[in-house]
Amino acid sequence: MNSELTVAVHCLLFLDSREDHMANSEQIACSVATHPARVRKVLSLLRRHDLVTTKEGAHGGYLLKAELSRVSLGDLYRIFAQGSLRPSWCSGSEHSSCAISSNIPAVMNEIYGGAERQVELYFDRLPLSEVKRLMEDSEYGKEEDSMSINNQDVWLFYAGSYAESGEPGIYLCELRRDTGGMRILHGFSDLVNPSFVAIDAKGLRLYAVSEQTEGRVAGFAIDPKDGTLAMLGGDKATLGADPCHLALQPGPERHLLVANYSSGHVNAFALEPDGAPGDMISHIRHEGSSVNEQRQESAHAHSAVPSLDGRFAFVSDLGTDQIVAYRLECGKLVKHGATDLPPGAGPRHFVIHPSERFAYGMNELNNTMTAYAFDPEEGRLEAIQHVSSLPDDFRGENYPADIHFSPDGRFVYGSNRGHDSIVRFRIDPKTGRLDDPAWTSAGGSWPRNFAVLEDYVLVANQYSGNIAALRRDSESGRLTPSGQSLKIAKPSCVEPLPAGLAAGMLK
Repeated sequence: MNSELTVAVHCLLFLDSREDHMANSEQIACSVATHPARVRKVLSLLRRHDLVTTKEGAHGGYLLKAELSRVSLGDLYRIFAQGSLRPSWCSGSEHSSCAISSNIPAVMNEIYGGAERQVELYFDRLPLSEVKRLMEDSEYGKEEDSMSINNQDVWLFYAGSYAESGEPGIYLCELRRDTGGMRILHGFSDLVNPSFVAIDAKGLRLYAVSEQTEGRVAGFAIDPKDGTLAMLGGDKATLGADPCHLALQPGPERHLLVANYSSGHVNAFALEPDGAPGDMISHIRHEGSSVNEQRQESAHAHSAVPSLDGRFAFVSDLGTDQIVAYRLECGKLVKHGATDLPPGAGPRHFVIHPSERFAYGMNELNNTMTAYAFDPEEGRLEAIQHVSSLPDDFRGENYPADIHFSPDGRFVYGSNRGHDSIVRFRIDPKTGRLDDPAWTSAGGSWPRNFAVLEDYVLVANQYSGNIAALRRDSESGRLTPSGQSLKIAKPSCVEPLPAGLAAGMLK
């Protein structure tokens, strides 16, 4: 990485550490053990970008002008180091000793360019105030990851909901870990029925469906300072009905997968360099039906989940009782196989265990959770167990919905709409089988979606119009009501922010 970037970071942090936020180039050079001329060169560029200014006189020097919370490491990267990941190639010709290099730059520069985009995205999420905190933590020898939720008193999350045009549909919310109390920080009104939202791995982009007859998807930039959203490039048509789930493909290919429930379509969108949904690369329609004449009269793609390496996608089709596996080939969904569920199961949501040895799915129509053996190399699933999501004595109507792991992967949780509960199963680490079920009230009616944190589970109860906070014991995985609830109209999805980004916003 370009060393001028390191000097620039040090200059700004050093100025911030001074009582008057000012120092001359010799003082800064001494603190960083480099030549004053080099420091002056860096400071000249910082001044040109309005990050520092100069003060004349006997006690003059360079004065910090910018707040560290408003300058990201990505800002400095673009000033001092952009292009530093790209190598220099010899020109190459048919007569030169390095003729092969004439075929290298086009491919390799594309690879290095993609790597640089990933570096910039990661650096964009780090304000210098967070860099300062990380460095201070390192100096004091903290053993735990400073971005862990364990170092935060407050957790931030987004909530999606069913909302009419002009109504707030996506909310940024705050959870206080000491009490479980919650509040809304911002509301956003750019989409109709943003019923499912997902955040990228770096916490810089949020994606949302618009669940309606003519379905749409949209991407938003997340402001790392306060979490506000700005739509990227407008929303895109899915050419399907009622998109209800989306997910981002891991790895460098950068595609957005979307499942359209009513029409049975599955989409893959390319992403633009800024993260906006771009061209639709794949548009596949499932065909088929199953035994439930009211709910399985046709195919209903309910979720599209990529493998952890991004090579495969697994689509739960409620209408055909199948998990359909696709290979992802430059955004093209190429059918790879299918795993059959018992007739009338109605697979809905699906998750792959962090070990990549197992996977689990919630089945909406027969009230079960299925455990699968998973082969990540071949992209194959084999059902190994079906367990009831309900206690034996329940006789009412129920429709399972969402499914998530505990952060340590020892437990899996599912939501029951009707029984209005969250069920917890213990995962056998050797076999992947489930046992020791325990049920806890969802704290409202119709728990459509939920999120599992280290010490809380946040539940979006659609019909009662609230998000409930359940306390979670990390050792046993058991849940208990906290008595805390946040009113939101028709909430349908909870998506936590990465801990590090939330910490930066809260400073």
